[in-house]
Formats: sequence, structure tokens, C-alpha cells
Amino acid sequence: METTFTFTQYGAAATEALAAAVSRAKAGAALTPVTVIVPSNLVGVSARRALATQGGLAAVRFDTLLGVARLLAAPALTDDSRIPVSDPVVAAAVRATLAKSADLLKPVARHPATERAMVRVHRELRELDDETLDALSTGHRHAQEIVRIHRLTHQRLTTRYFDEVDLNHAAQSIAASGHPALEPLGSVVVYLPGQITNSGLGLLTALANQNSLAVIAGYTGDPTADQPTQLVVEHLGGAFTPPQPKPLTEQLSVCSLADPDEEARMAVRQIVAAAAQGTSFARMAIAHPGTDHYASLLHQHLRSAGLTFNGVADRRLSESIAGRTLLALLELSGQDFSRSAVMALVSSGAIFDGDDKKIPSAQWERLSRQAGVTSGLEQWERRLNQYRADQEQDKQNKEAAGLDPSTWSRFEENTTQAKNLTTFVHRLAEAVNDIEPRSSWPELTAWAEKLLKQYLAPATARPDWPEAETEALSQVTDLLRSLSRLHFVEATPGLTTFYRAVSDGLDRGLDRSGRFGEGVLVGGLSVVAGLDLDLVIVVGLAEGITPTRRRDDPLLPDVLRRSTNGSLPSRNEHQAQLHHNLLAVLASAPQQVLIFPRGDLGAKTELVPSRWLLDQVEAKTGTRPAPEDLEKTTSSWFQTFPSFVGSLHKLDFPLNHQEYALAELLRHQHTGGQLLTSSRLNTDQILSRGARLISQRNLDTLTEFDGRLTSKNLPTPADGSTIVSATRLQSWVKCPYAYFVEHILKVKAPLEPNDEERINPLDRGTLAHHILERFIKDGLEAGDLPAHGEAWNQQHRQRLHALCQEEFTLLEDRGLAGQPLLWKMESQHLLRALEAFLIDDNLFRKSTGATPLAAELGFGVKGLTPYVHTLPDGRQIRFRGMIDRVDQTQDGHLIISDYKTGQASYYKKVTVQNPDVNGQYLQLPLYGLAARAQLKLPESNVHAQYWFLTDGGKMQGHPLTAEVLDRFDYVLGVIANSIQSGLFPARPDKDDRYGLPCHYCNPDGLGTTSSFDRWVHKKEDPALDVYRSLIGDLENEEIAATVGLEKNHG
Repeated sequence: METTFTFTQYGAAATEALAAAVSRAKAGAALTPVTVIVPSNLVGVSARRALATQGGLAAVRFDTLLGVARLLAAPALTDDSRIPVSDPVVAAAVRATLAKSADLLKPVARHPATERAMVRVHRELRELDDETLDALSTGHRHAQEIVRIHRLTHQRLTTRYFDEVDLNHAAQSIAASGHPALEPLGSVVVYLPGQITNSGLGLLTALANQNSLAVIAGYTGDPTADQPTQLVVEHLGGAFTPPQPKPLTEQLSVCSLADPDEEARMAVRQIVAAAAQGTSFARMAIAHPGTDHYASLLHQHLRSAGLTFNGVADRRLSESIAGRTLLALLELSGQDFSRSAVMALVSSGAIFDGDDKKIPSAQWERLSRQAGVTSGLEQWERRLNQYRADQEQDKQNKEAAGLDPSTWSRFEENTTQAKNLTTFVHRLAEAVNDIEPRSSWPELTAWAEKLLKQYLAPATARPDWPEAETEALSQVTDLLRSLSRLHFVEATPGLTTFYRAVSDGLDRGLDRSGRFGEGVLVGGLSVVAGLDLDLVIVVGLAEGITPTRRRDDPLLPDVLRRSTNGSLPSRNEHQAQLHHNLLAVLASAPQQVLIFPRGDLGAKTELVPSRWLLDQVEAKTGTRPAPEDLEKTTSSWFQTFPSFVGSLHKLDFPLNHQEYALAELLRHQHTGGQLLTSSRLNTDQILSRGARLISQRNLDTLTEFDGRLTSKNLPTPADGSTIVSATRLQSWVKCPYAYFVEHILKVKAPLEPNDEERINPLDRGTLAHHILERFIKDGLEAGDLPAHGEAWNQQHRQRLHALCQEEFTLLEDRGLAGQPLLWKMESQHLLRALEAFLIDDNLFRKSTGATPLAAELGFGVKGLTPYVHTLPDGRQIRFRGMIDRVDQTQDGHLIISDYKTGQASYYKKVTVQNPDVNGQYLQLPLYGLAARAQLKLPESNVHAQYWFLTDGGKMQGHPLTAEVLDRFDYVLGVIANSIQSGLFPARPDKDDRYGLPCHYCNPDGLGTTSSFDRWVHKKEDPALDVYRSLIGDLENEEIAATVGLEKNHG
């Protein structure tokens, strides 16, 4: 039969050529059948609609070549009991073959990347006949291995499955035999053929021999880019002789943007501008490089603009509720039921407890964090039980103190929820572990389905689920059921392989967003190529993005591919097809906008315009600019936008309300107006607040946006009701902003529990604190403390050892001890330090003539009366705290000791002349005054000191002189006055990468440079004079990070 060839450019010209070909095939008989073979279903829908508008359309089938093959051959293939193969099936066959027969690949046979690469190569090699496979493997040991694995894999599959190659071959045989199944096809039109496989070309040849065949070949004018089309034409016996293409750059424009996000924003603005000129949304498309990143950005900005669009969904099945839940369940065992994995599961919002009850995920996350759970079922059990015991003890303490039940009812709720969480994790572990490691595929998939059904929201709780999520659940279930059939290829995959198969199966797009023809089309270059449009916008035209930097195939490098005479495409041929797609996209519409990014802020890279973009510039201007010179172009068809703000300066059509408002503000400024005088701010509260924030932060003085509040309702230390600790007031001195966030807004930075190698310094200090508290208190209660001048005896040492073992065990139960081997050394070190304490204490008591009077002397805690300190102006501050130890000399003087496990050098500046070191240390005078009040010894002389347990028993302190107390009053007055006046500037360290970071000044972990610069800019505000005078030298040095033993009483 005759084969004709028509050469056409893409777009409207191709549509006209197709209409003419269909008309010739029908020869005036409207019901004469015609089949149009299209490169994609989308092109088929577009072409059918275009032809239908030209007087109607009947008896014309639009289908892909694979669709035609299915129509002809599927009945014959299914009659022999074979079923279509899928990627999971091929992957299973590849795994089984590699495990049994790998030679050169044996060292990497079990690696997932090897499996995935071999699946892809197997699909490619299926297109080669035996002769070509033999030639490929001759003389190349590496190629011999690949071909051998491929053939063994095919042998595993061929008796039960058929693939696309089998389909094409079967269809070719049917076509070559003149089978009656050809009759419904009628005349065949091959529309815009691109890269076609060998088996597909064989089918086309058979059709050409039986039916009249018309080929409408799209060309671009670039010889290299047109090679895929040329190969098809020549294979069908034609000569590739297209005419000179007509220029398509008359309405071409080029935009240079800062990064991909700005590219997407500009693309949507171009859509809005074109729509304002009357272009239909359905006649516009945005083409991108085909990556999820670009698709997501474009979808995001189209939604922001409120525009209808369609295209491949920007979410993957693994990102759906069902997909996430299934993966989270399967990951639990492999992650040893880590807290992060369990909480990720329960925090999805769609997880129920197995009895169809909603989970209090926020409360469980909080209490599991407080319990110190990190991973392991034994740890969940032990640490949650210890948490429950601690909560019960706290409740009993509150009850014993006679406090109102409302103050301790939360402990009951925490205990209940800790029990519920323990039960949930136990049942979850039973369900997850209810499978043998070497189970079959049907057993594994049934187990996974049961897990999903047991813990995902039941049907009664899903009526409000979006349709996409309901469909995703159905697809996840279908995936599991399809995997259950893999036992024909692979008997016992193992849990790791099963998880990988599920993960790979979920790693695909969620079908489409919207319906083609409704709104703007968004898709990769291969999706948009072949359509007939009015406007096309192409983004991502930078080197490394379009074209990509394609690496050589590790299994079948180009040197081997070239030996197959084109049967296996090389990197150059893949690139030629990509280039062809780009040129086809540009030819699909009379108006084109090309956009390229100058960089990628996420990857911190600079980019240059694509060579293919420069080709279009050269076609338009006649000269090819160097990449660095393109930005210098001043022609109207080229625009460069330095930034988001820069693009607003040139904005004609904003994509949403925010852009319109910001552009109006900029125009107001350009006409000489002040930012805050724009009338736009009167109608836009959000914009007004943002404008005020920026303008206020640019001032030299503090404002409400950087640390100066004017509210009269701020809780302050001297308001008569607030109870504070010395630690809380010291935190204001260190950073007023951190004080504001933590103590006024009540926002605390969550700390992720982790099994550290060593006990952390704070826990070590708390441990020593508890031991000494119990040791001294037990002695006081038993009345067996040494008398004045006497030393601790052997019984005392034995009791100290027993207390150490009890507290050490309790610390281990809470998971705070670190690794066992290191903890063994740490605990021995601490035990020796506490033994040395007895020696140091003997010397201390002997030199002072003192003996312990109280340990853990509390005030303002556990129902105890707070210490009320009256300032010189009559205001009162109510304090809480715990004094580690109070000794009394024989002449009635008091000695206050505050235990520390840090280095004494941090406190070397603490003297009677400088007792608080610029407001850093307030405990000693506070504890001295509080001890007088609690012990009802108001006239006693007091000496207060820090006692450094792990630094040779050194002591640093001072007596409570009148000067010390005057200074104490002054510092408290500065703090109270400043808090009352709303003074909360952030004062971060210049660089907090070292030492202890401030979670409030550096919440995102990216550094404190900007907030430090703001402090430098604002610190000369007269409102800060008193604060700067207080902190003095601290302005130029870091406040020491020292571990104390004081309990944090807020």
C-alpha cells in the first residue's frame, strides 16, 4: 500500500495538515474509518477537538501506537493466559536473577540502585533482537554480564507475562497477515511521530504494507533535533526533505529572573496579561523542564492567582495521606520504633488507635518528649512507666502541700495519657511485628493492608476527605494487591525488599490536576509538544536545567550503545529528542515567552542562559550574544528583573492581591510619597502592619517591632502577683527578648530527646544535687550529722554510696545516663567527686565552726510562702527558689551554699565589690535574704557562696554587706522597671555557632547575623542607657555558660 509523507511545522500548520490528511483519507465519505496515531493521548484530545470545530468529525479514532497495538493484539495475548507485566514484576525478576546469577555485579547485586538501573536497562534491551544482543556482548565482559542478566530475567517473565515489545510484535504479526481486525482502523495517519522503538517501527511498517498510511512529520529546522523524526520517515521508506521553516520569533520575548520561584511567578503574570488581552486560558500553556520542583512552583502560583489549570499533579502518591501512613507503618520496625517515627505516624491527623478512636497526638508528642523516649520498645515501656511514676509523685506533692486540685489535676491527665500511649505503642508493635521476615508476597501485602485498615481513619471518619485523597487510598490499595501477585516471580522477598517495592510503587504522580481544556495547561516539554496553542511560556531555560547534565549510563555507557547502530539511544540522541520537544513547543503558538533563572537560591548556584535559548535570540536578531552579554540587551523583547521587588517596578498585571498592593506602594514611593502615607494602607490591614514593621525597624530607636512594648498589662516581677526566680530575672539581663518569648508569651523551645553518648552537664548537676539534698536532709532528720568540728564517719560514707546507687539507677531508668561504658566511667568520677565533698566539707566546717542547718530550703515552691523583697520605692517582688544548703556557725552566723558542677573560673569575678557581675548572678544575695526570712533569723550575718563540687571543692562568694544589698536592690529595680516599661530588645551573640545557641534569637538555626546587626543599630537608643550601664562589659563578651544545680523554678 502507498505511504505518503507531509512535512509541517508544529502548531496551527500541523493541525491544518492533519485536517487535510483526514479529508483525503475519507474522500468525501464522512463515515469512512480513519485512525490517527498520535504521540500522546493529550495531543490526540487536542487534535480531535481542533478538527471537530471545522465542521464536525465522525469515524475518526485517535490513539497512540501502543493503543493500536493493544487493540490488535491484546485478545491474542490474553488467550494464552499471559498478563501484562509491570515495573514491580520486572523488579522482582531482576532481584531474583541478580541474587542467583550475578557475577561482575555480585558486589552490588543487592543495592537498590543496581536493581532500578537493571530494570530500566532490561526494558531497553527488550527492543533488541538476538543478533544485536550477541553483537553488543561480543568482546565486552561488562556487556556480556548485562545481556546475560537481561536474558535470564526475560526467561523468568516470558511464560506468564507479556510486555510492550510482545504487544508490538504480536500486533505486527496480525497486521502482516491481513487480519480482519485491521478493517476498523481504515486509513492510518501517523501524526507528528517522534522517537519510536524498534518494535513500534515494525508495527508501523506492517500497517503501511496493509493499509494506506499518511505520515505527517513535524520538523523544526534543526538537523540534529529532527533526527528522531528523520529516522521514522526513512524507516518507512521516505526521504526526509522538509522545506525551509518559516521564522517563528516575531512575537518572541525573553525574561531573565533571579531564581525558579521568580520564574514561576513571572510565567503566571504573563498568563494574566495575555488573558487581559483576550487570549483564552485553554489556548495557553506553561512548559517546564519536567521536574517536580518546577511543577510545584507553577501550581502554587497559579493557585495563588486563582487561575484554573490542568496538568500532571504536583503531588506524588507517597505524599497522600494513605501513602504517608503506609510508609510510616512499614518504617517503624526498621527504625526500632523511634520516637520520631512513631510521632510522625500519629501526628498525620489520620491515625486512629486501633479501636477507631482519634489520637491526642499533640499531647502524646509532648509527654513522650518529656519522658525522654528515643527508640526501642523496652525504652518506651520503661521510660513511660517512670514518667507516670514521676507525675504521680508530683501530684502527691501538690496534694500534700494543700494546693487547690486545679493545680495538680493535669498530673492525673498526664498519667492517664502516658498509660494510653504505652498501650498504643505495645499494640502497634504487635501489629507491625505480626509477620515472619521470610513471608511470601501475598502474606506481606495482606499484612500491610491490615495495618492500613487498622490504623488509618475508618470510613466513617473520611466523609470530609478531598476526592484526591480518597482516590489515592484506592490506588494504594490497588498497589498492594498488585504486589501480592509477585510470588510467581519471587517467593520470599524479605521485609526490606517489600518496603522498597512499596516505596517505589508509591513514587509516582497522583494522575492529573484538572481536566485538559479547562484553564491553562502546565506540563513538561514532552507534554506540551505537538499541541496547537496561542501562547506558550517556557521556564527553566538555563544550562544544567534545559538541557540537563545527563550522566553516562553506568550499565550501558554510550560507547556500547553506539555499537547497536541506533537501536539503543545514546545521551546525544536523548538530548536531540529534548531539543526537538523544545522547538516543537515554541512552534506550537505564534507568541512565545522564554524565561531563564540566573541562579538557584536553594542550591546556591549561579546559572547562565541555555544554549537553546541563545539559538532563539540569534534567530530573532541575527547575532548570537555571549551568555554574559544577554543581560545588557536593551531591546523591547528582552526584560531582566533583578528581584521580586524589581519585578514589581515593571508590573503591568499582578497575579494576586498581594502583588497589586505592593506595586501600588512602590508607585506611591516613586512619586515622592512616604511609605506610611499611602492610602492603600487604610484598606489593607496586613500590608499596613508589614509596612509599619519595616519602617519602624529602620529607625534608630526601639519600637514595638524590635523590643519596646507599651502595653499596661504586661506581667512584671513587681506587680504583686507574679512569682519569679533569680534564674528568670538573670535571663532578662542576658537577652530581654528571650525573656519576653519564654516568660511572657509562654513559648518554650522543644528539645528533642536523644540517647547521648555521655550524660549532659545539666543532668549531671541535677544528679549531684539530688544526692547531696537527700544526704544532708536524711542526716538532719536522723539527728546524726557530725557535731561542730567533727568529721564524717564511715557510716556516713556508706549512706552516701547507697544514695548514689539509688539515684544512678533512677537516672538510668530515665534514659539520661548515656552509653553504658561511658556512664560507668562518668558515674565513678562523680562518686569520687562526692566522696571528695565529704573531705572538703570536713575542712569547711572545721574552718568555719559551722554545721548544716537546712538542705533544699524552699520558698515560693511546693505550697511554701514566697520570699517577698521590698524595693526602696516600696514595690515588692515575690521570689521562689530552693537553697541548696544553709549552715550555721556557733555564733549564729549563716553560711549559704549554692552547689555548682561547672568550673570555678566562670565565677571568679564574683566578689563583694562586684557581687552580681553586671546582673548575671543574683542567687547569692537572694538566697541569703530568703534564708533569713524562712529561718526567722532576720538579724543574722550571712555569707553566701558558690561551692564547686567537681572543681576541687573551690568556693567563691561574699558576705551580705549593706553595699551588696544596695547593689541587689539597684539591679532588681533596673530589671523590674525595664520589664514594666516593655523593654525587650533581642541581644544575641554575634555568632552563636559555638557554645549554647539561643533558640529565641536563632529559631531557624541559620545564624544571628541579622538580629545582631539590628541590636547594634538600635542599642544607642536612650531608652537602653540604663540597660547598657547594667550589662557593662557583657556587651563585648559572652555570658558564661555554666551549669548550676539550682532547680529552674521559673
